[in-house]
Amino acid sequence: MFDIASLVLFGIALVLAAVAARRSPHIIKQGVGLSIERFLTILPRIGLALIAAGFISRIVPSGPIAHHIGPDSGIYGILLASLVGGFIPSGPIVSFPIVVVLLLAGAGIPQIVAFLSAWSVVALHRVFIYEIPLMGWRFSALRLAASAPLAPLSGLIAEFLIQVFPFN
Repeated sequence: MFDIASLVLFGIALVLAAVAARRSPHIIKQGVGLSIERFLTILPRIGLALIAAGFISRIVPSGPIAHHIGPDSGIYGILLASLVGGFIPSGPIVSFPIVVVLLLAGAGIPQIVAFLSAWSVVALHRVFIYEIPLMGWRFSALRLAASAPLAPLSGLIAEFLIQVFPFN
């Protein structure tokens, strides 16, 4: 019913609740209220995103996905997934269902690791909307030059780890 990550998160929540209770019972009441509010806000979004992912996975042709970013696509697939991941302009509620669709269509695990790494580290939409206006072109170019190689590198590391520790 619960996986290890859920149990760890539940344990952390209990420890934090105990610390808050020591400080003030009022903090517990506020924390529970805020948690319920956030849960009710995010739950419909996650549900709709997963339903959409289910439908999209039936529409998206698996042949091209498996060919271009499948497990046998190697460095080409890792580089392509890194490139595409950097252009996905969304938050996790959209990006992770996209990942589910890609996996169901035959994408490889190292390629998905590269995709998610690029999505989180490169994120070109954030570069143009926030980073360049706030930090300037020079800083943004330096950060991109330093961080862009991390996405393909993470895919290559995942490829190596799968060879050493097979992934089921």
